[in-house]
Amino acid sequence: MTPRPSQREAIMSAALACFARNGYDATRIRDISQAAGVSDGALYRHFTSKEVLGRGLHMQAISTLTAELAAREQAESPADALREIAFRVLALYRERPDAFVFALVQAPPSAAGSMPADPDLPVDVLARIIKRGQVSGDVRAGNPRVLAASFLGCLLQPIALSLSAPGCVHDVLGDNTADDTIVEAALGSLGIDE
Repeated sequence: MTPRPSQREAIMSAALACFARNGYDATRIRDISQAAGVSDGALYRHFTSKEVLGRGLHMQAISTLTAELAAREQAESPADALREIAFRVLALYRERPDAFVFALVQAPPSAAGSMPADPDLPVDVLARIIKRGQVSGDVRAGNPRVLAASFLGCLLQPIALSLSAPGCVHDVLGDNTADDTIVEAALGSLGIDE
């Protein structure tokens, strides 16, 4: 029996919601199929396992993020590119919270092992911009990949805290009034003064 394409999209959307809400490990196939309104069998016709589904969703989300960052890579100055990227990362979280949370906050360690041998990842895009900024003197010295991870960490940590401690910290998803502060912290980690 050939699976219906419409079911595939419903399954992927339901899986993202379940993974983002419950975490990858706590999500069962039954949870996904119920959320998608399909049978377990229909899910298995599209995806042979939860792992295959999770890896596919992770790759899709990381590819989208990489493309978004790369689209801003050639801004006039590295500092401008990094500023645009920081604001875009926060906007992407609000536009696609389930995909964002799954790919960058709750993805299982095995998801990273599923990446192709030579992908262009968000950290690669950021490292290239940071290297350019180091040459121009806009970005502090240091390992560009480590600095890229620090930059991303400054953007992701407020999101992770707002998810794990709702009400205790700023609601990044529902309120963009702290965006300037978050972006300043990310840029500050690179030695870029606002």
